[in-house]
Amino acid sequence: MKKKNQKKYYFTGIGGSGMSALAQVLKYQGHWVGGSDRSFDRKINRRLFSKLKKQGISLFPQNGDLISKELDFMVVSTAIEADSPELKKAKALDIPILHRAELLSRIFNRLFGIGIAGTSGKSTVCGMAASVMDCAGMAPAVINGGIISQYVSGISIGNAKGGNSQFMISEVDESDGSIVRFVPSIGVITNISRDHKEVKELNKLFKIFASNTKTCLIINGDCKETSKIKAANVVSFGLSRKNHIYAENIKFSAWKTKFDCMGTAFSLKVPGKHNVCNALAAIAVCSFLDIPAEKIKKGLASFKGIKRRLEIAGRKNNITVVDDFAHNPDKIEASLAALKNKCKRLIVVFQPHGYGPTRFLLDDLAKVFSLKLDKKDCLMCLPIYDVGGTADRSISSKDLINKVAGPECICSESRKDVLVRIKKMARSGDLYTVMGARDDTLSVFAKRILREIT
Repeated sequence: MKKKNQKKYYFTGIGGSGMSALAQVLKYQGHWVGGSDRSFDRKINRRLFSKLKKQGISLFPQNGDLISKELDFMVVSTAIEADSPELKKAKALDIPILHRAELLSRIFNRLFGIGIAGTSGKSTVCGMAASVMDCAGMAPAVINGGIISQYVSGISIGNAKGGNSQFMISEVDESDGSIVRFVPSIGVITNISRDHKEVKELNKLFKIFASNTKTCLIINGDCKETSKIKAANVVSFGLSRKNHIYAENIKFSAWKTKFDCMGTAFSLKVPGKHNVCNALAAIAVCSFLDIPAEKIKKGLASFKGIKRRLEIAGRKNNITVVDDFAHNPDKIEASLAALKNKCKRLIVVFQPHGYGPTRFLLDDLAKVFSLKLDKKDCLMCLPIYDVGGTADRSISSKDLINKVAGPECICSESRKDVLVRIKKMARSGDLYTVMGARDDTLSVFAKRILREIT
């Protein structure tokens, strides 16, 4: 029996990070939510689908059999092909089809929305600001691209949280152009760099986002591109003193970071200068919301990080294994900078995340590995992550390896090959980091590397 105001939403591809987050929030709001996913059919990523089920979300085979006129909306993402049997059936039945970003923006724009945008750092800034707002009792709804560690539970995936207030904080995406749909009360732009699109095209999208922002636009004043954005309501953050909000007395110890800002001493459980910048963005958001400094301090100190963002998979025999989402040049550079001073030798196991992105960023990727890895370090490239479809597969990881100069470079045919090599080469003081996006099995592989170290 359908409750008053309850809608029926069917997500095709519900296992995606953005899709699963939105599905959970809609379920929390009292709607019927169901969906399908190829990974569910293949019995991959069972833990994620088990958690969706525990929240009362219905899961079905992705064959179109469950698509009926009873549905109010079908929700799709950019990853859904036009020849999807579920999409075809929904069109035949005249079921309204919503893109994930369209639906999210509808919900977001009705609330006091805090939109976190930028090429890198979005998930972490979103998680940090949410942690502070939770600490301040503001109970925001949260939609994130990454898994916020402190939100993970027996039933919660960790990439979303239902809210009980007027506030929603959400990561917004420029890669598919959907960022222009959002009208935030507070907008954040962490940085702008070449990724998915050329900088010129990205600048157009971010300028629209900036003009859509209603009360306060928060930008990275140290970024060449974001600092060009002009608006009457701009607050800048960054490491340099020219910004409205900046850090002083930055100190790194083990995996923690300390710094001072606006007369308050802050402590983070995450490493790296880039995370200081992320924290400054969160401080800017929360200061505008008039959250007291002590609450901001407590909220940032309680932030446990984002899964697969410089996450320690484990330590063994004085060797550390790190699981990291870094996949574009900016993210890789930030991660390498944070890791370099934590080991005698850095071994990067990198899985390029798709043929198109690898081709687009090939020279930039080669440049960052060449400049940021030393002669003693090692870069191992796995085959490019293949998500299927009609991609042009005329590029390979070997094309990347051939352009990298400096560290030892190995083009591995398989993960098994990497494990064999690591078992032979591992020595005390090493740090191994598994880098790559979109493939959840990389976390499992990082744990496997840890087991192989003797």
